[in-house]
Amino acid sequence: LQPASVTGGPRAPLAMALWSTPIAVKAALSGQSGKETRRINLPGGAATRFEELLAILRERFGKPISPRITYVDREGDVITVSTDAELKEAFAVGVSSIEVAAEPERRTQRQDSWELVSASTAPHTASDVVEAGKAVDWTSHLTFWLDGEQVVVDNPSPGLILLDWLREAKGITGTHVGCGEGGCGICTVALARKDPATGKVELVPINSCLRRLCAVDGCHIVTSSGIGCQSDGFNEVQSAIAEGNGSQCGYCTPGWVMNMYALLEKNRTPTAEEIEQHFDGNLCRCTGYRPILTAFGAFAKGGKRCGKHQSVRHPAALLSHTAQPLHYVDEAMNQEWFRPTSLEEYMAVVSQAADKRLKPVCANTADGVGKYYEAPGTDELGTVFVDISLIPELHGTSMSMDGLQCGAAVSIEKLINALEQGASDSASFRVLAEHMKRIASVQIRSVGSWAGNIMFTREHRNFSSDMATILAAAGAKFNVMAGMNTQVATMTTDQLLGSSGPMLLVSMTIPRLPAGAIFETFKVAQRHVFAHAIVNFGACIALDGASRTVTDARIVVGGATETLLIANQTVAALKGKRMDNATFQAAVIVLQKEIAADASQSLRHTEAYRNQVAAGFLYKAFLSAMSTLPAELQSAIVPFVPADTRPVSKGTESFGIASKDAPIGEYVPKRSSFIQASGEATYPSDVGGKEALFGQLVLSTTANAKLVALDPSPALALPGVHDFISASAVPGLNCVNGPLGGDNLKEKLFFEVNDVIPCIGAVLGVILADTSRQARLAAKKVVQQYKSAGAVVVGIDDALQLNALAPPSQLSGDAPKTHRRRGVRPEFAAGVELAATSPAKGGDLSAKSTLRTGAQSHFYMETQSACAIPCDGGQWEVYVSDQDSNFTQSCLSLVLGVPQHHINVKVPRAGGAFGGKLLRQCINAGAAVVAANKARRPVRIQNERSDDMQMIGGREVTNFDYEATFDAAGVLNSMDMTIVMDPGWFYGDAEGDMAMAVGWLDNCYRYKTFKVTPKATLTNTAHTTPMRAPGCMQSILAAEVVLEHVAKVVGKPLDEIRELNFYKLGDTTPFNDTLGKEGYNWTIPICWSQIQKDAKYAERKKAVEDYNSKNRWTKKGVAISPVKYVMGIDFYSSGALVNIYSDGTVLVSTGASEVGQGLNVKVALCVANTLGCPLDKVKVGARETDKVPDNTGTGGSGTSECTSQAAMIACQKLVGLLAPFRTEEASWETAIAAALKAGVGLMESGWYHYQKDDNQNAYATYGTAISEVLVDGITGETRVERVDILMDLGNQLDAAVDIGQVQGGFVIALGYLMSEELKHDPSGMLLNLGTWDYKIPSAYDIPLELNVSLLKDSPNPIGIKGAKASAEPSMCLVPSVYLAVKNALYALRSANGLGEDWFMLDTPLTPERVAMAAGTPTSKLVVPA
Repeated sequence: LQPASVTGGPRAPLAMALWSTPIAVKAALSGQSGKETRRINLPGGAATRFEELLAILRERFGKPISPRITYVDREGDVITVSTDAELKEAFAVGVSSIEVAAEPERRTQRQDSWELVSASTAPHTASDVVEAGKAVDWTSHLTFWLDGEQVVVDNPSPGLILLDWLREAKGITGTHVGCGEGGCGICTVALARKDPATGKVELVPINSCLRRLCAVDGCHIVTSSGIGCQSDGFNEVQSAIAEGNGSQCGYCTPGWVMNMYALLEKNRTPTAEEIEQHFDGNLCRCTGYRPILTAFGAFAKGGKRCGKHQSVRHPAALLSHTAQPLHYVDEAMNQEWFRPTSLEEYMAVVSQAADKRLKPVCANTADGVGKYYEAPGTDELGTVFVDISLIPELHGTSMSMDGLQCGAAVSIEKLINALEQGASDSASFRVLAEHMKRIASVQIRSVGSWAGNIMFTREHRNFSSDMATILAAAGAKFNVMAGMNTQVATMTTDQLLGSSGPMLLVSMTIPRLPAGAIFETFKVAQRHVFAHAIVNFGACIALDGASRTVTDARIVVGGATETLLIANQTVAALKGKRMDNATFQAAVIVLQKEIAADASQSLRHTEAYRNQVAAGFLYKAFLSAMSTLPAELQSAIVPFVPADTRPVSKGTESFGIASKDAPIGEYVPKRSSFIQASGEATYPSDVGGKEALFGQLVLSTTANAKLVALDPSPALALPGVHDFISASAVPGLNCVNGPLGGDNLKEKLFFEVNDVIPCIGAVLGVILADTSRQARLAAKKVVQQYKSAGAVVVGIDDALQLNALAPPSQLSGDAPKTHRRRGVRPEFAAGVELAATSPAKGGDLSAKSTLRTGAQSHFYMETQSACAIPCDGGQWEVYVSDQDSNFTQSCLSLVLGVPQHHINVKVPRAGGAFGGKLLRQCINAGAAVVAANKARRPVRIQNERSDDMQMIGGREVTNFDYEATFDAAGVLNSMDMTIVMDPGWFYGDAEGDMAMAVGWLDNCYRYKTFKVTPKATLTNTAHTTPMRAPGCMQSILAAEVVLEHVAKVVGKPLDEIRELNFYKLGDTTPFNDTLGKEGYNWTIPICWSQIQKDAKYAERKKAVEDYNSKNRWTKKGVAISPVKYVMGIDFYSSGALVNIYSDGTVLVSTGASEVGQGLNVKVALCVANTLGCPLDKVKVGARETDKVPDNTGTGGSGTSECTSQAAMIACQKLVGLLAPFRTEEASWETAIAAALKAGVGLMESGWYHYQKDDNQNAYATYGTAISEVLVDGITGETRVERVDILMDLGNQLDAAVDIGQVQGGFVIALGYLMSEELKHDPSGMLLNLGTWDYKIPSAYDIPLELNVSLLKDSPNPIGIKGAKASAEPSMCLVPSVYLAVKNALYALRSANGLGEDWFMLDTPLTPERVAMAAGTPTSKLVVPA
């Protein structure tokens, strides 16, 4: 092995000096024409290396020679030579004759069969290039097909994205906007194109947000509405996800459908494994993935849908389409697009664009992440794009004597295929293929080229490229053309990355792994799939077989350093040494010195962790090189995180039905799931059509600074830009929360010049333009000037040090109208204190510490969206993605200065919300109405994903400072807790979160004295707003941490301490709820015992102990946790309007928003049950404020049941009206006709408001969960093996919806606990923006087995139809996972010599936090002898 940083020059010396006297051998080549014999002189004698011998043989015979040479030894045996060591042995025994064979002609080992083409046909001089360019007949017509119909576009703009064109030009809004980065899969469509080699059509899934419209020439674009729809019938894939309960808010569903469709087009009968591993590029925030994977799993071999795939026919003209050289020009944007079809044409473009910014593109997939690495203000103005995807010289894969050759335009997927097909030639190829499957996603790998990844790394050296790391470790060589130079040069990875100037990467060669060498690559990331590396690592180590001595090596590290590290000093420390512990410990010291010389400056992870992981990966490489390993070490080198190492996941669902209430309680998926799957469902972000202008919010770029100037003129000079709307255009109150009054008036809709801007992400105005692309670009061009107003405070610790706290009046709710979430207990937000019921005993023990919990972004799939439409008479139609339309209406009436009845707020449905659209939706809605008021035409505004995250805070960073006292047996006495919450720059929205953090803190445990003191810091970060299970999810975790601390102090099992301190019937909580009183039931004892039996808890604890005793570096943990989730539903005021039409159909309008929680189907079930009509007669319409006014906002998990009750009240009135006409003989339709004929009006409204009893809360939802995890003690990676959940939801209203809510809620909580991390840099900029740096769970982060059961025969005594809330309670069972991880860490810490003493484990439990908690020093990484 030559060091990866060296090409040419002297070869590295061999480990042992060899005799080098020249010798001669006779070589015989057998072929079809007979045997040829040559005498071969070897100047290097016995020191000749095998590759040198092959080169001499090729020269002498004039043809490729197979890398297999044979000779006959003295015993007459035929011996094969294929390595240096074997050749050396042959010379040592005096071999003088050898047999060789010609290398057979081999076709490419990939789906297409293009051959690599030499660049020798390219023009060789600048003048040749110019002349060749003159002869190119460029065309400006773009021809493709969309859902079967031909489309011809003349001179499309190079900057136009396919997604924007689909939505804005064609009105195909079912392809939704999710992130604009290719990171969520929401915009997935299928792209079909003719394979130039086979003439067959291949279809792949792509991210339409990354594909330029210019790049679809000759393609067939297939969308979800193109494969099936309501009028023509739904496709089998659409039916599968709809019937399988796999669509909740539905915003992501079309993307899932199209990715599954693409898989079935490739393979109509895939295996369960192939299906399971296909969705690393699709995210879902609602369902928790379990029902989606189950639904699509039915297409696997043996499944009920196997073989039922329905293909869409491709246009016949697609096969006859001939690619032409393309050239498009956008003069206004000063952009050009070329698509050459030959290398000559490419060189002609290079010549023409010599003085311009040239940007070669293949699939453009790097666009999604480029903004995170480019300098602020970077744009594409003046860019010449060159689409190199059809240049034949850049295509093809083939196996040669030098290894695997691959053209630069080959997709990552096809490179993976070629590597897997060639794995028998080299063990390293399989390793490379497996690692490449962890790069990006299916959609990106399908079209994105490996070379694009390399060249992006060349441009952005701090990009931690997996591709660059592993190819460098493999010793890949790259063929490149620089500038106008048509000669091909060969470079190594670091030479290529270190080069400068225009360059075209043509191809690469990946050599075979030398015999006796080992090749391993590793990666650790924030999420299991589709996540860039924190640290990646590649090692190629050549060993002397007998002594296990390192003869040569390549060690490459990425992520730990600013640029790719070729660890030559570490290699020097290894060479000539045996692979033992002494060598490893010495090499680690050298490696860490090399890392320190160019240490990564990223603030997202610590240097200590990056160093530890790099050392751990070197250790794993050493273990991999061992011929045998002790049993306890073997699991250390068995990967369990990558998608294709996971078993096919599974789960069960169990529930009972109260048959008397049918169809209530039955398993009924959302009835709108079908149109959600086809993309026909309308969301607020879809409204506006071609009449609407596109708005883009202009956000502040500096925190805690005075805005001294705001200049929109550079933005207004851009094409398509109409106006910049700022505070001066607001006709009424410039406030986002005007109805709340008081301190809330500080929060302006548009901050103004001379205001002190509190944080990055404050809204300064809105740009209006013809297209979303124009608006996005222009918004970044508005010039902002600031003057510092003081230090920027970005965290709780800094705020406490500066005493930057919210005033007590805000905490207590004393300020006028400060209650942000109607119905929360403001007195709880001010704290609570329960006096002792009996005197404390002397000598009590205590547990005291601080739990620090992290923040969480809502990451609803549909970002904040609104469309404002001016109507006649000063009226307004405003479509908003929101949870509280009445609040939005009252806010907009103040902003516009018009009465509320002038404004009708509509919510057809929202693409997820999770609390983030209870109040923050007023920012976009307010900006839209102000802009539309000035422009006098509709305006639509949808946030970019990264902007949405920067401007709106979610779950707050919260610290829990606690001291609990208890006796020696573990019986609790007192709790003294201080909750410190960071709501950002303003406390407003967080009041309810603090109230819930306080009011849920006791969980299931009885204290004699209970005191909670809240504090809220003020920092220069975005104002937070409630996030699903706000405040209480963290506080219930804190309650469990306290109990675990108590258990450790008294030396008893945690489960025993819990049982000792559970509430009992008749107990009264610190919040004045008496268990068993007024129908407030208590089922925790039942749930606690039943789940342990059902999930075989005792047996699994023993199995975990057994596993841990046999494995040194991977450990398991299993734990159980309970939840008491109190529900105070007396604050809900819910309305419904029920209309019955002459054909017997029923339309229900409610005051609640359908945000994915299944509210509408629950209402429909209750209406059908109450009216006694068929379910298919009932439809629940969009939320509109002109139909139902003054409704409480949709949130808190109680809206569904209260809205259902309101609808039933209306229906009960209708039942009375219809009673004279409902006879045994009369059908439903006949009865309706008779009633109408008699003049009976069949329109009634219902209003429901719960009347509070003596308890503070109406009831509680209970649940228990048992979770099991597997932890890598070296990297900190964690896999959740199994979760069993048992929920007491009373008599559920809809089994499908309620189980789906349990599954989805739990996985959101799992993301909060494990992978979702938010950090700010010192300036207040959020570091974890968009899908690139913020990682919600994927389908490969959920439990391998997720079993959900609903407690049977346990109706809620005071519940609506005996039901309880279902959405948020399950989230508070995530302590079971936390405690399971901690149990695994206890086992690791004990093995590391740290004992089993209690320790604090803060959240989130990222790989870094888990690894650092394990406390593994390098000295414990021992290589066995």
